[in-house]
Amino acid sequence: MARVILEAESLYKSFSEPVLLDISLYLEEGEVIGIVGPNGCGKTTLLRILAGLEKPDSGKVARRGRVGMVFQEDRLLPWKTLWENIALGLKYHGIRGQDLTSKLKEYASKVGLEEEDLFLHPRKASGGTRRKAALARALVLEPDILLLDEPFTGLDVNARASLRAAMRQIWNSSNLSTVIVSHQLEELLPLADRVYVLTPKPARIAEEIDMRGMNLEARLERVKEALLRMLTPQPPSESEGNGNSREEGKTK
Repeated sequence: MARVILEAESLYKSFSEPVLLDISLYLEEGEVIGIVGPNGCGKTTLLRILAGLEKPDSGKVARRGRVGMVFQEDRLLPWKTLWENIALGLKYHGIRGQDLTSKLKEYASKVGLEEEDLFLHPRKASGGTRRKAALARALVLEPDILLLDEPFTGLDVNARASLRAAMRQIWNSSNLSTVIVSHQLEELLPLADRVYVLTPKPARIAEEIDMRGMNLEARLERVKEALLRMLTPQPPSESEGNGNSREEGKTK
């Protein structure tokens, strides 16, 4: 059995009202898991807790490696080029000169950035190019665990396909353990080994689905069924619906 590299146990979080209720999940080394659920159910809050950027009110998270996170907004500094943005973390850790250049070029290539893209400022780059730069900025520090918040949101069809291909190539050539929050099922499900389906807020885990061995059509059908089942109010059972009348019948 693969080593568990990230584990959350009984997470509870509230702001003015409860957001997460009793969330427990795990990520194995080299595995990709997806987290899906209705808009506003707390997926990003959960991801931030997994990253250590927020603390749960109760419960715990065990991280057995270095964590990198790519936010839904690319958060690139507008006055710096993509090259300079990607290099920020390397410089912070004291990497300079040829070591910085070679590592930056390596990871820019891995995410599918062209060399001329690296000298653009964010405002001059396409959404897909900016998203790849944000991904490269996280990967260049060589995390053991990568957390992605809605990586495909706001991208056109071609940009989504290009980003998905780059991500698949990265996972095929490394043992990077990854958690992806996304509502873009067609982009997420081909990549995921397992998927956690969350309920509306306050979020609980409605279902955990193992995707391995399924084709894309089966994956889509399985997750859509889980989402529909979770969002559809269930009628009371026959015993619940008729309980009073039976009791009345006994007393008459």
